[in-house]
Amino acid sequence: MSNSGDIAINPDAPLVLRLWQGLPIILRAIIVGMLILFVGQLPPGVFLLTSLKLSPSIPWFLPATLFWLWLFWQYLSGKGWPHSTAQQRLDDLRGRRLTGRVWIWSMIAGGLGMISVMGLIFVTSRFANLPKVAYEAPFDVSTYPSWTVFCIFLNIAAVAGVVEEAAFRGYMLSHIQRRHGWIIGIVITGVMFFVSHLSHAYASIAFLPFFLAYSLLHGYLVYLTRSILPSIVLHTVFDFIVVPMQYGVIANPGHSTFVTHGALSLIFGIAAVAAFRRLATIAREEKLADESAV
Repeated sequence: MSNSGDIAINPDAPLVLRLWQGLPIILRAIIVGMLILFVGQLPPGVFLLTSLKLSPSIPWFLPATLFWLWLFWQYLSGKGWPHSTAQQRLDDLRGRRLTGRVWIWSMIAGGLGMISVMGLIFVTSRFANLPKVAYEAPFDVSTYPSWTVFCIFLNIAAVAGVVEEAAFRGYMLSHIQRRHGWIIGIVITGVMFFVSHLSHAYASIAFLPFFLAYSLLHGYLVYLTRSILPSIVLHTVFDFIVVPMQYGVIANPGHSTFVTHGALSLIFGIAAVAAFRRLATIAREEKLADESAV
């Protein structure tokens, strides 16, 4: 596999390319990741707002978004022009297929870990001085038919799962990890994951530990499996559950002391450690850590 951080600067290359290749690999990784995030999220956002304005009872934005995500994934995984970058795009995305038992234990370990990490939201909310608008929806979902509301949350979750994982745990982490290792890569992508959410009212500095824990969980999952596919599934499923809670459409467990005092996070965190140990054993048996197989 080529090391994207060790590309020699070609003195005969165009000036823009030489300037790009002269940037530190971490900066290049951040720029690429944030660009992928922007490009991936823009069309679905336009589809959603246009559909809700023109035909709120016909949520055509969902099939349009799913088609866009398919095109988005195809390109990032090496399809299309330029063919000279196809293999590098495939390597950077880390969209490799997994065996059945790796999938099962990825879902068990990752699912337990996600419950633990998501519990930190309610613990943080208990202590953080959040503004009243922190959990308000950007638009009043109560004015739309229930089927449309269902599609809205599915749309939001699917975009977050595919686009954010491709941008952060795919391209950004891949570039940094190859030059600086997994720990630095996971920490930097975690910080940038937090930065990318600063437009959300709830994303104060108090939530930085949550975003770092979230990124550590998914970074470790990618480390063990060498694939972002489990993270995409988990990210999508949990966003589909949590975002309606955030918008007040379904009840959240924020009134339970079991949740707000950290017991939920602790218990499921301990269970996740045991499940991840089993996943790590399976990963070693299947030699998933062999970079040449990525």
